[in-house]
Amino acid sequence: MLMEIEKAINHQFQNETQKLIAELLYSANWLENLIAKALKPLDISFQQLNALRIINGQEENKANVQVIKDRMIDDRSNVSRLLNKLCEKGLTLKDRCTQDQRVVYIALTEKGKEVMKQGKEKMEQIQFSLDNKNLQRLNNLLEELRS
Repeated sequence: MLMEIEKAINHQFQNETQKLIAELLYSANWLENLIAKALKPLDISFQQLNALRIINGQEENKANVQVIKDRMIDDRSNVSRLLNKLCEKGLTLKDRCTQDQRVVYIALTEKGKEVMKQGKEKMEQIQFSLDNKNLQRLNNLLEELRS
């Protein structure tokens, strides 16, 4: 069911810019909830899945903490805490660099690889009620907005 933002939050906007800000925040929250629901059976958050995917995409399926921080979609994430959680869940392992003890590499366990694969599949199942042309248009508009 289509609901106008003014009705959803019971507010009249002064201009289109203010309405856009509310639309984006409201939509981001809606999408976060949709993703959280999809990933709940795997007991991971989107940020944790993002970290697993970053690690998996690196050479030898391991990455240092700085690489993970630099590539996170949500740069507000507390990466150290997030990586500790992944270790506690048995999804990653920490490996200190032999040449420089300050450098820590994070590697995926077999369980981590499987959860990452399942999480990727769950994300691919998320669909929107827009055709491909409108999805491309929306992507282009959002990129233009951020430029």
